[in-house]
Amino acid sequence: MNGPKGRDYRLVRVGKNEVGLIGLTEIFEGLKGKRQEPDALLEEMLVEEVQKKNYIPHGAREEYKKGLLREFRKFLGEAVQEERREVLEVTILGPGCPSCNRLEQEVMAVLSEVGFAADLRHVTAPEAVIQYGIFATPALVINGKVKSKGTIPSRSMIRAWLEEERG
Repeated sequence: MNGPKGRDYRLVRVGKNEVGLIGLTEIFEGLKGKRQEPDALLEEMLVEEVQKKNYIPHGAREEYKKGLLREFRKFLGEAVQEERREVLEVTILGPGCPSCNRLEQEVMAVLSEVGFAADLRHVTAPEAVIQYGIFATPALVINGKVKSKGTIPSRSMIRAWLEEERG
């Protein structure tokens, strides 16, 4: 994806957070030939390359290794086991228009009704919205899966999606 100033920009789960990193496509392309190397070596190579263009806090290096290896495996088209989330991650995508704000209110109402723990975010930055492949807003993303776009789903549908993702 192209993000700020046309650069390759991608959101990557690092531990419990998502971080925006630049230059991953080029790095992943360059390391494709090393895909058979042991995971520990690949993790080191990935972190070394990524930190040339991105800040990686020293204390988070191990979490970055895991997150980068997972993204590299996805890039290669391999099946990847996603980390189990402790809370639902619910993201509203849109510029903050009345429809986007209404979707956010609807989601908050349903979360209150069902009592699920959730990390609710409203992402308004166009480059971050594009990361999800969304061009019609508002959009609802739960645990990284786009559930709706360009519409405000009913509360019953929102509830069903939350229950489905909660497992």
